Amino acid sequence: MDDASAVLIDFLDRLACLGKSQAMDSLAASDLTLSQLKVVFALGAHDEPMSVNEVAEHVHLSLAAAGRTVDKLVVSNLVDRREDSADRRVKRVSLTDEGRAFVDSQLSVKEELVRGFVAGLPAPVCTDLLNALRPIVDSAVDYFDLGPPAP
Repeated sequence: MDDASAVLIDFLDRLACLGKSQAMDSLAASDLTLSQLKVVFALGAHDEPMSVNEVAEHVHLSLAAAGRTVDKLVVSNLVDRREDSADRRVKRVSLTDEGRAFVDSQLSVKEELVRGFVAGLPAPVCTDLLNALRPIVDSAVDYFDLGPPAP
């Protein structure tokens, strides 16, 4: 198991290094702060609008800082803020079409990186990689659910 962990960590580190500069350049060109990026990506990971409280908890910001960050994202037209239909005191936040396009563009940078890497592999190595990953990804068991964190 230790060998598999070490090789997987080395593989993921090397794969991540391939696209670091491209991903960083793309994020830097957005002129968004780290807090703004965290909020945009948190909203992109949720199908339903989130309350400002939920956003604050999810990205580890104070409620006031999350509110200010959301305000700036609303002005940038990346985020929409509306009153909750059940409780007008609660503000629900979601990505606008422009916000969704931004998140999608950032994810496509990573997808293109992986496609380019796989395209450069010799056919037998690509087949071996596919055969190793398919049982993990296609399994009825969710190997990605690690359960609650250890205390």
